[in-house]
Amino acid sequence: MDLDQMRGFLETARERSFTKAAEKLFLTQPAVSLQVKALEEKLGSRLFERRGKQVLLTEAGRLLYARAEEILDLVQRTEQDIEALGELKTGHLRVGTSDTNCAYILPPVIQAFREVYPGVEIRLTDRMSGEVVRLVLEGTVDFGLATLPVSEPRVLTRPLFARRDVMIAGVGYELGVHEQISLRDVVLHPMLMLEEGSTSRELLDRVLMQESLQAKVAMELGSIEVIKRFVEIGQGVAIVPEVAVQEEVQSGRLQAIQVAGLPVRQVGLVQRSSRHLSRAAEVFLKFLEDHVGASDGL
Repeated sequence: MDLDQMRGFLETARERSFTKAAEKLFLTQPAVSLQVKALEEKLGSRLFERRGKQVLLTEAGRLLYARAEEILDLVQRTEQDIEALGELKTGHLRVGTSDTNCAYILPPVIQAFREVYPGVEIRLTDRMSGEVVRLVLEGTVDFGLATLPVSEPRVLTRPLFARRDVMIAGVGYELGVHEQISLRDVVLHPMLMLEEGSTSRELLDRVLMQESLQAKVAMELGSIEVIKRFVEIGQGVAIVPEVAVQEEVQSGRLQAIQVAGLPVRQVGLVQRSSRHLSRAAEVFLKFLEDHVGASDGL
């Protein structure tokens, strides 16, 4: 069977749409339709049936779907094993992670890695931790970096570094003289929080619930960057990763205070349990661990 036809079939099954599959594969919709048609002719069975605008798997399609994932995974693992015999002169690395890691942790790691291995192409996909796990399962990324714990049983996780959180406020925001503040004091202020659905928001909500505290949520926003800007103009306080506000604190645009009783969070590797890491991924993770070790686990 043709591997490109198999990829076209798999993406169509995942997206339930020839058009969406074509977009993910950077092909035209007719090209993907022809791939699937050729595969159906080869197997002598219909693989999809149309229901309105959606295409659904037939019984033969469901059988092929399970086998196709195994086949393409084996092909990729074989390519990775052969690649590992070389010196990483070429290669591809796809990483899924949060905007915080993309903005503050990974840039120096990628810079150092590319200086040594300029031929390895790196593609980052910026998503919340829950979405990162989905991308790992789909095979869209080689591995993910996500806030732990992850409950999905089909992935393996390994802690890589700790992430400390702090409370931030605008420089003109009256907090008194504190080196450290309690969670009970934090919730007295209007809070800017990440939207529900992120692992960070879920963990913070859980800590507040355990302490029988109720946050006064002034705004729910989609990213740490947006939260910082609104805190800076005095719209409330927020709990954010310390690494994300170092520049603003040093330049005097924000004040940051340690929060007593706030647990240190772990950021870790997320990979499919049925797939081992490529040589490029292993080397990149070594660069990452060296960097966060030198940065005292930020």
